[in-house]
Amino acid sequence: MGAATLVEFGRELRHAGVVVGTGRIATFVEAVERVPQELYWAGRATLISRRDDIPVYDRVFRRVFGALLEEPMRSGRPPMNVQGAFADGAVPLRDEDVEVPEELTRASRTERLRSRSFATLDDGELAELTRTVNRLRLVAPVRRTRRHVGAHRGELDQRRTVRRALRTGGDPVVLARRVRRRRARRVVLLLDISGSMSSYSRALLIFAHAALRSDQRWEAFTFGTRLTRLTGVLRAASPDDALTQASHAARDWDGGTRIGDTVRALLDQYSSGATVRGAVVVILSDGLDVGDIDMLATQMARLRRLAYRVVWLNPLQENPDYKPLARGMAAALPHVDLFASGHNLIDLEATCHAIGEL
Repeated sequence: MGAATLVEFGRELRHAGVVVGTGRIATFVEAVERVPQELYWAGRATLISRRDDIPVYDRVFRRVFGALLEEPMRSGRPPMNVQGAFADGAVPLRDEDVEVPEELTRASRTERLRSRSFATLDDGELAELTRTVNRLRLVAPVRRTRRHVGAHRGELDQRRTVRRALRTGGDPVVLARRVRRRRARRVVLLLDISGSMSSYSRALLIFAHAALRSDQRWEAFTFGTRLTRLTGVLRAASPDDALTQASHAARDWDGGTRIGDTVRALLDQYSSGATVRGAVVVILSDGLDVGDIDMLATQMARLRRLAYRVVWLNPLQENPDYKPLARGMAAALPHVDLFASGHNLIDLEATCHAIGEL
């Protein structure tokens, strides 16, 4: 069995709606190389993590490897039909009767957790999410600074060229070059902790705690009816300690939302906008504002002029029928560069990748 055929089988599963990543396909190919006579079960063990995907797997398996179903397996088992039963009527072992390796079970649980909405996670799942999110890295876009560094190619560095020429009697034998130094932009996180965001607030604080580990210059704030800077609190080594301290530092949990006042406080109180100037500002909120809408529109326009990019993550977008018709969201949206959901880990990973390419 060629590896190209096995890879194509994984792609067919993906097109059929089964979540199959590149890592799983590679594991499947390795498993078939070790036990080629157990092609069906090698795929079941490595490519399938949800019971509901088994009928889809059987259908795609029959379409891709149909010829193999007409002859007995080399293990002595009769061929299987599309329902997963054997052609002679025997029924294979149930999933609960098969001993699954612990590492496969853990990987399957993590894969399911990545696709779950933050609003549906219990305390145990949030603790597991903490370990998963800690491996997530937010990469900010880079900018050219005013400082220069030496390089093999670039503009002529006259000062270094003249200095080197003194060693050769004034003859510039070697021309020095320089380029602008590049540095990652600052990221500023604004997390809504109002009552309407209570189902998502804890998970998003876990994300903020992991994000701040990427760069010491990044900032994190929470807001409901007022702005609270939590950068120092969320830099605590333990996520649990960080969340505990954050709950004490922010006094407006589960209250109303005044986004316009929050943005104005951010721009006025922190070096007159220097914190967000040239930065990527990420707002995590459902946009259900109870404040002055005209102020919100004015302050978002002001923020857009100062920031490099404005990203808004609204977890209500997990509903396919959602439309940003709330007056707060409608007023802010014209000043947003990237509008995404952020309701689960998969969407956060995609957003982190998109921010790096802004």
